[in-house]
Amino acid sequence: MVFDSISTIGAVLDYTSLAFILALVLAGMWLAPAETTSNIIQRRYLLLAALIISALSAIIDLIFRSAALADVSPLDAMAFIPKVLDQSDYGFFWLLRAFSWLAMASMLPWIWFGGRGILPCIVLLAGTLTTALLISTTSHAGDNGILTIDNLINWLHLIGISAWGGAVLLYAFIILPGYTHQTSSQKIAATVSRLSSLATGALGLVILTGIYNSWRQLGEISNLWNSDYGQMLLIKLALVSIMMSIGALNRFHFVPQIESWSTDKNKHGKEPVQKFHRLLRVDSIVFIAILIAAVILGMQSPPSHNAM
Repeated sequence: MVFDSISTIGAVLDYTSLAFILALVLAGMWLAPAETTSNIIQRRYLLLAALIISALSAIIDLIFRSAALADVSPLDAMAFIPKVLDQSDYGFFWLLRAFSWLAMASMLPWIWFGGRGILPCIVLLAGTLTTALLISTTSHAGDNGILTIDNLINWLHLIGISAWGGAVLLYAFIILPGYTHQTSSQKIAATVSRLSSLATGALGLVILTGIYNSWRQLGEISNLWNSDYGQMLLIKLALVSIMMSIGALNRFHFVPQIESWSTDKNKHGKEPVQKFHRLLRVDSIVFIAILIAAVILGMQSPPSHNAM
C-alpha cells in the first residue's frame, strides 16, 4: 500500500512537472512573456524545481518498473536496474528520456545568467514533447511500439492536457499574482484572452484524443460501468467536464467582462479579475484531481487488454 502510494505520487508529480515546463515555454513564447526582473527570477526557479521533480519522479518510476520486471520488492530493485536499462525496451526508452532531460537541463545556465534568444524555448519545447512521447510509450498505449496510432494519439492527449492544465496552474499561481498595480489593464485582458484561447484549443485536442483512447481501451461500452477501469474513467470524465464548464464560464462570461473592464475609463478596483482568479484556482484543483485519476487509470489494465 505504501509502495503504491509512492508510485502514484511520483507519477502525479511527473505529469505536473511536464505541464509546468510546457506552460513556461508557452508563456515565454506567447501567453505572457516575463517583463520584470522578479517575474524572470520566479520563472527560473520554477523551471529548476520542475526539472528536479521530473528527474526524481523518473527515478522513482525506474525503481518501481525494475521491481515489477524482476518480480522483487522496490526495496530490492536497485541491483536489477543496470540489467533493466541494458536489456529491456523500458530501459532503452528511459535512457532516451534521461538524454532529453539533460538537453533541457543544459539550458538552465543559459537562462539563469540572462541568455537571450529563441534557443532555450526550442530546446525546452522539444524536450517536453519528447518526454511526453516517451512517457506515453512506456504506458499501455505504447505496448505495440512507439510510432503506432494508439501511442501517437495518447501522446497528443498528454500534450493537450499538459498545455491546458499547465497554463491554468501557471497563470493562476505565478502570472496573474505577479501583475502589480502598475500593470496595464489592457495587458491583463490580453493575457486572459490568450489563456482562454490556449485552453480552448488544448481542450479540443483532449476531447478528440480522449474519445479515441476510451474507445480503444474499453473494447465494449458496457465496460464503462462494469469494470474498475471504466468506473475510474467515468470519474476522470466527470472531472474533465467540471474543468470544461469552468473554462466555458471563463471564456463566455469573465473574459468579456475583463475586456470591458480594461477599456472602462471609470473602472474601480479589479473585481472581474479577482473573480476570474478565484475560479482559476478552483480549476487548478480540478486539474490535479484529473492527473490523479489519469495516473490510477494508467496503473490498471484496460478491459480491451484483458480480452486478448
